[in-house]
Amino acid sequence: MKNWLFNPFIYVAGSRALLIGLAAMAITALIGLYSHTHFDGAIDIHTGKISTLSVHLLEQLIVWGTTAGLFYIAGLLFSGSIIRLIDVAGTMALARWVTIFPAALGFLLHVPDTQPQTVAEIMKLLTPGFIAVGLLSVVFVIWMVALMYNAFTVSCNLKGSKATGTFIITLILAETISSLAIHYFL
Repeated sequence: MKNWLFNPFIYVAGSRALLIGLAAMAITALIGLYSHTHFDGAIDIHTGKISTLSVHLLEQLIVWGTTAGLFYIAGLLFSGSIIRLIDVAGTMALARWVTIFPAALGFLLHVPDTQPQTVAEIMKLLTPGFIAVGLLSVVFVIWMVALMYNAFTVSCNLKGSKATGTFIITLILAETISSLAIHYFL
């Protein structure tokens, strides 16, 4: 059971993982549309902004595409194995399936009609429920990062400190580039 939760990539990879991952990202985008939850970076979750379905779908595609592309390049640079783009793209898509949960958690939050402008307005939003949802969302982000790490190590055949260092640097790059791309294009 542990392998299915944290490393399903030893069972599912390539185009099958890609199809499952893309379906999960579409479901996440649809739930995010109604819960006003956005995934606007490789590991970013924000709520409160009302947007169209196309914005939610594009966020998913930009984040996944940037992340998969950078991890593919990292695999080519640092692995002695033959790396297949379909394996990296598929496993990175499948690693994002857990974002369905924080998208659903967005339904538990009150979305104000306007963005808070003052510190007092922001503090009014910081209810115990808001903090609990935020902390629970962090658990799902950590789970996703663990999945992404396992996706990277399996699809790029990397292990040990080389895998860990490469993963951390690449994830920081993916977060930065995907966030900038979303804020620039959307």
